[in-house]
Amino acid sequence: MIKNHKASPTHREIWAAHGWKRDYEKYLPISRFIFRPIAFLLTWVAIRAGLTTEAVSWFSGFVGIAACICLVSGNADLLPFGLALLIFFNLLDCVDGSIARTMKTENPYGRFLDSICGGIVDLAFWAIIGIMVYRHPSYVYWSDPFGAGNLFWLAVGTSTCFLFILLGYLEQTFDRLIRPDWENIQTHNINSDQQAMNKISHPQELNAQQMYDKAVIFRKINNNFRVRETNYFFLLLAFYFKIIDLFLAVYFFYYFFQTATLMKIYCVRGARVRDISRKTPGL
Repeated sequence: MIKNHKASPTHREIWAAHGWKRDYEKYLPISRFIFRPIAFLLTWVAIRAGLTTEAVSWFSGFVGIAACICLVSGNADLLPFGLALLIFFNLLDCVDGSIARTMKTENPYGRFLDSICGGIVDLAFWAIIGIMVYRHPSYVYWSDPFGAGNLFWLAVGTSTCFLFILLGYLEQTFDRLIRPDWENIQTHNINSDQQAMNKISHPQELNAQQMYDKAVIFRKINNNFRVRETNYFFLLLAFYFKIIDLFLAVYFFYYFFQTATLMKIYCVRGARVRDISRKTPGL
């Protein structure tokens, strides 16, 4: 608890404590220009109210659960409250980390709570949207797809939820089991790659640079598409225009192709690591 309010950080000091976060969010405009500035103000209030990181994390979890209950409720009047609580949940999820970074109170337990309380909504989000569409057909553009009625969108929601979880599991498994060896191989190939680049003609070098620039742009767009703030922003638009089913369908195909693409990439990299390890066991 913060008892000495005079020693509490100013808004500028809170902002300054997020140097690496500002770099990370540089190309995430919704987070950078909307959620983060509001979260800084809430952090300023929370610190002066004596709230700890852990307290805010617990509170965010309860707010997230309340948001989910409102969204899956059969009462359409609760939907705006559910969306508002969803936005508030995300702000609180920013605030707990802001308090920890500003007050230098980061610790494993705080990170654990932050992950668990954030996961309460994240892991079930797409299934919740599927239930929401199923229970409120007035907010969809295509109310009877293929003659299956709202059950179709319920199935799409649960399938999108499965793909979202599978994608996260796939990435974590690669990071844990293959990435260290893959990066080790890449490091050993730097010198030979540099020698090869020195022999490349100027037009070929420009072409390689253009491909690199396109890859960077794609990553930025992909990162924007995946972050929670973008999901919530699109959900608000879909709710307003009553096209939540289209919002759900777009993300179903996105996660399907993202999962399939990464599965192929990771399998190719894993096989390369296996083959090189057999040829050079000491690598």
